[in-house]
Amino acid sequence: MYYKNLYRKEMIKNFIIIGIILFVAVFSTYHIYYAFSNTEEIDYSSTSLDITFHEETGEELDITKITPLTDSVGLSSKGHSITITNNLTEEVNYKIKIVDNEKKMQEQNCVGITIPREEIRVSIKQSGEETEVYKLSDLEDGVILSTRAKALEEEKYTIRIWVNNETSLPSGSKHHYHGLIQVVENDTTVAVR
Repeated sequence: MYYKNLYRKEMIKNFIIIGIILFVAVFSTYHIYYAFSNTEEIDYSSTSLDITFHEETGEELDITKITPLTDSVGLSSKGHSITITNNLTEEVNYKIKIVDNEKKMQEQNCVGITIPREEIRVSIKQSGEETEVYKLSDLEDGVILSTRAKALEEEKYTIRIWVNNETSLPSGSKHHYHGLIQVVENDTTVAVR
């Protein structure tokens, strides 16, 4: 009789422990899955294009500290990924632009401490294509890419921005730059706040 009660207590204890372990495992798996699947994406849509930014900062490009880099190091730095999808069964013209983030510059009172555009390098990499590198000051109206999307085509781009290693600004200085990635379809801005 004594062993029967001891056996029953041991079984109940084991069921409770297994239940707690299963609950913790399911709860943890659920939260881990949604933590990775719900990364913040900022989406814009028009009748023909869907634009998805894959970074938490969305379309914002920021340099908050002067760290001069060579082009090879700048090209290996973290980029801003963007996907543009043509939803139409016909071709669509669009441009990708880099423009100053005037609102953020006013909020942070950047007068006199903005990195000169001549010292900022920017690159764009289209999947399956060569990476193009430019000085920000050389871009006409900030246009880094002007292209045409085929019917129902999806294109992925990676944009990187860094300070040229030949900068006259001292490393670690408080100069900074705030920019935005804009997608312009047929002279109508699609992706912009």
